[in-house]
Amino acid sequence: MPSPRSSSTRRLVRPATVIGGLFLLVVVLVLLAIPFLKAPGNAEGARADLEAARTSLADGDVESAEASIDSARRHADEVQDAMQGIGGDVWSLVPVVGEPVSDVRHLGNALDHLTAAAELAVEAWPAVNGEQATLFGDRSVDVPTLRTLVGAVDEASVHLDTAQLELREVNDSALGVGTRLSEARDEAADVVAPLAASARQAKPLAAALPDLFGADDDRTYLLALLNPSEQRFSGGAPLTLAPMTVSDGRLTIGEARDTTDEELYRVGRWERVEDNLFHNGKLRLSTSTYAPDWSVSGEELLRGWERIVGEETDGLIAVDVVALADLLRVTGPVDVPIYGRIDSSNFTQKMVGDYDAFPDNEARHELNLALVPLFADQILGAGQGLEKIESLRDSARGRHFAMWMRDPDVQAAVTDVGLSGELSATDHDYIAVFNQNTNRSKSDYWQRRTVTSDVRLREDGSAAVTLTISVFNDSPPYANQLYGDPRGGAARTRWNGMRLGVFLPEGVEVDRAVVAGREVGTKVFDYYGRPYKLLGITLPPRATREAVLEYVVPAAAVARDDGTLTYRLDATPQGMVNPQALSVSVQWPEGYDVSDLPEGWTRSGPGRATYDAPELVTQPSFSITGVRAQ
Repeated sequence: MPSPRSSSTRRLVRPATVIGGLFLLVVVLVLLAIPFLKAPGNAEGARADLEAARTSLADGDVESAEASIDSARRHADEVQDAMQGIGGDVWSLVPVVGEPVSDVRHLGNALDHLTAAAELAVEAWPAVNGEQATLFGDRSVDVPTLRTLVGAVDEASVHLDTAQLELREVNDSALGVGTRLSEARDEAADVVAPLAASARQAKPLAAALPDLFGADDDRTYLLALLNPSEQRFSGGAPLTLAPMTVSDGRLTIGEARDTTDEELYRVGRWERVEDNLFHNGKLRLSTSTYAPDWSVSGEELLRGWERIVGEETDGLIAVDVVALADLLRVTGPVDVPIYGRIDSSNFTQKMVGDYDAFPDNEARHELNLALVPLFADQILGAGQGLEKIESLRDSARGRHFAMWMRDPDVQAAVTDVGLSGELSATDHDYIAVFNQNTNRSKSDYWQRRTVTSDVRLREDGSAAVTLTISVFNDSPPYANQLYGDPRGGAARTRWNGMRLGVFLPEGVEVDRAVVAGREVGTKVFDYYGRPYKLLGITLPPRATREAVLEYVVPAAAVARDDGTLTYRLDATPQGMVNPQALSVSVQWPEGYDVSDLPEGWTRSGPGRATYDAPELVTQPSFSITGVRAQ
């Protein structure tokens, strides 16, 4: 017989009471879920605000960028307040629902870190690029501002890396909000990934900048102004040199000298860079930069300078007139001897494409010397700091600007951000065609070069390649008809003598070489493991000459057991006045086809992809996969 107490207890637990309790619990959970359900919208709002801030900064509108960042911070804080509080804790304990809660928390953390990085960028922006920018000015770098900027880059990089890690933890969970969460994650990842990669690249260089600008100890550099009208494999000929000293951020330029002056023009001997095949016996400073890598040519030039002039330096800065012209696009027109006021649109042509305007060589040399302070004034003048940095970065991609630093840590940072002027280290297919002037002319100014690569892949990943190099000498008529064109040894000649250097894929076997319709030998030389072929060409005015190489690349593609064949290609441009055109056609074996293609590539037939770059001004790297039909 049940006790009165137990009977009473049963009567107290009534169905209505249970239902009422459950209803109350549901109401509480729903109320707690309201901010949770709004989280994806807030995440998307923060992402849109950050995109708007980036656009505003690119347009120089700092005020609008700050407003967008403030809005992004509010959205991010709402997500964090909702998900990191009691509501998030309660929902995380509910079966099935707990996983989306965890996802939103990771998303909120990512947005918090991304917004923090954006706040750092907006805070640092005025010192770098605003009207009151303090980073650059009067041939100097403000060291305190620089150190603050270095700290901001480091802190922003940490935030961006952490944001990436948090986004990777966001899953495609269900329950209605899952799809919105995954979309918000993907949208955020599209913003974070390139920013994080750029920050990681910039971080080591930023850390090296105080040393580079002599914040603690003086630094000495040699500035080499390059003339792309007379080419070397490394770029334009170094016709003007100037020593520079940087002390506590302030730049002092020594005497600028033309490499044709009596002392610098003489032949000298110095210890060559180890295994540099382009250093053979005695050299002049103007002929010391035949190697394509600036780590080699730059060091050769520094050693020659020390041998002849007796000045030891910490590094080399190489810049040509094409890069200077792009700086003028940012900073505006300048006044130069002979021509007066000129701008970016006609700077290159006036400086190196109009030798008939010079009354004599002395006037030309004076103009070369005048370009040295121009570079210092433009790069270290006040304002437009970011645009100038981006201009030099773009010039480096086209091999119009390069740095070689003897300090290994500094040089490693320079290399990481693409300012070192090096060949690609790829062991797959590779295209790099350079020329060196052989008739001491300035006719490379008119050179127009087209390179076409026809690639036929094989099942094992090897490829048969036909590389065609077409060079057109687009020079005007010779000015002095009385005596005729000397065809060499003079700045005004329209004849163009050159030796092409074709730097080839690793392990290549050259089967055939033809220059101007004539068969030549197939021997190749070795440049630090990179085979290269030399081809001599002489072009009269308005003439075209063609060279053809046929060779086999042993590892043009990676063949896998799953039936895929992935072709990989790197290309390196030469710093020319008229950028080289590049066209590549790749044919996969029969039975293969390609679908997803990198930007710039098109599907031109079954198992065939084509790339066309009318102007090769970057150093692209491609990976394309063909799939064998089942």
